[in-house]
Amino acid sequence: MPQTIPPKPTRAEQLLPKECYFSGAWFEREHQELFSRSWTFACVVQDLPEAGDYKAVQINRYAMIVVRTKDGAIRAYHNTCRHRGTTIFEKDGNCRHGIVCPYHAWTYNVDDGSLRGLPKKELAFPDLKMEELGLHKGSIGVIGDLIFVNPQEVPQDDFEMWLGGMRDTHMWPHSLDGLSEKRPVRYDFGANWKAFCENAMDGYHLSYLHDKTLMGPDIEDQRWDAVGRHWVTFANPESDDRQNSHFTPIPGVNTSKPYPVVYQFFPNSGVLSSPIFFSAYTIVPVGPEQCYLELRTWMMPREQQDPAKKPKKPSSTSGHGYIMDDGKRYISIDTLSCHAMESLDFQIEDMWVCEQQQKALHSPMMKAGPMAAVGETALTWFQANILDFVPLDDPGMKMAAE
Repeated sequence: MPQTIPPKPTRAEQLLPKECYFSGAWFEREHQELFSRSWTFACVVQDLPEAGDYKAVQINRYAMIVVRTKDGAIRAYHNTCRHRGTTIFEKDGNCRHGIVCPYHAWTYNVDDGSLRGLPKKELAFPDLKMEELGLHKGSIGVIGDLIFVNPQEVPQDDFEMWLGGMRDTHMWPHSLDGLSEKRPVRYDFGANWKAFCENAMDGYHLSYLHDKTLMGPDIEDQRWDAVGRHWVTFANPESDDRQNSHFTPIPGVNTSKPYPVVYQFFPNSGVLSSPIFFSAYTIVPVGPEQCYLELRTWMMPREQQDPAKKPKKPSSTSGHGYIMDDGKRYISIDTLSCHAMESLDFQIEDMWVCEQQQKALHSPMMKAGPMAAVGETALTWFQANILDFVPLDDPGMKMAAE
C-alpha cells in the first residue's frame, strides 16, 4: 500500500534496478499495484457536448466508456458487457437511447449504467437479477478541460487528493474553447513506459538531443516543482524561445512566459502548455518493453493565424507514419522515411533514444552511471513514487538496485 509521498530529492540517483524496465513479473506488479488504482487522462470535456456523447478510451489495461448523461454529468463505465464480456463500443459516438451490446443486445442506462433490458428475458433468463448486472463503474475527475478516469468506482485516493493541490498552485490558464485540434498522433515505442516518462522529466538532454527541434532550453533555464506526486517544470521566462514566434498566441495566455510548461501527472499522463499551443498525452503500457504515446494538441484556428508568423519549416509530423480510419496518425521508427534525428519531430527523437536505451538494458555491461545534479533529480523522485506503490520485495531486485 502506498505510504506518504516521497520528499523532493536533494541529489540524483538511480533507484530502480534495470530489471524493472524489462521484467514481465515487475510489469504485472505495476498493473496490479499501481495502474489499477491510478488516475489517467482520458479525453476533454469538449469531446462530449451533447447528452449521450461518449468516448471509448483505453485506461491502461481497462477499456472504458466516458459518457455525458442527460443531466449533463460525466460518467465512466467499463466497456465490457456483463453477459459474455464483449467490448460494447469500438469507436466514439452517441448513445442517448442506451448503451447496447452488439452481441446479444443487452442494454444499459446511460445515466447510471444499470441493466435496462435484454431480449427474451423471461424465456432465456427467468431468474435473472438485473439489478446486480449493471456495467462496472469507474470514477471521473476534471481539471480545466481535462477528464481523468480511475478504473475503480471508489478510488483509494479521490481526485482532489490525487491532484495534491495542483488546481490551486500550478494551474494552466488555457481553455480549449475556440481552439482548433490538430490531428491526434500515436507514437509506438519499443521501450518500457517508464523510459519515456523519465525522458520527459530529463532536462539534461534538451539542448543536445533536441538541438534542431526544441533548441533548448539549457538546464540553467529550467526548474521543477513537486506537486503531490506530480512533476511540473518550466523554463526561465527571460529565455528566448525561437519557436513560439512562428504562431499566433492563444488569447488570455501570458506571452511573457514563452517556454512550454510540462506537467507529468503521476504515473503516466501529462500536459504541455505554452502561449501558442496546449497538448495532453497519455503513455499506455503495452508490455514490459512496449508502450505508446497518445498525443492531442490544440492551437488557434488556421484562419486566425498571422500569415507573417508562418513557420519556415514543415509540420514536424508531415510525411511520417500513416493515418488510420480513426483519424489518428500512427508513427513508429519503422514507418519513418528518414532517420529519426532527421524527422524534425522531437517526439520521434525521444522515441528513438528511448528505444536505443531499452536495447542497451540487456547488455551485461549496462549499469546506470552517475546522474546530473541539475536536470535529472526529477527522475529520482519519479522512481521513489513508483517504489511507494511497487516496493522492491524480491531479494534479487533489491540486490540489483544496490
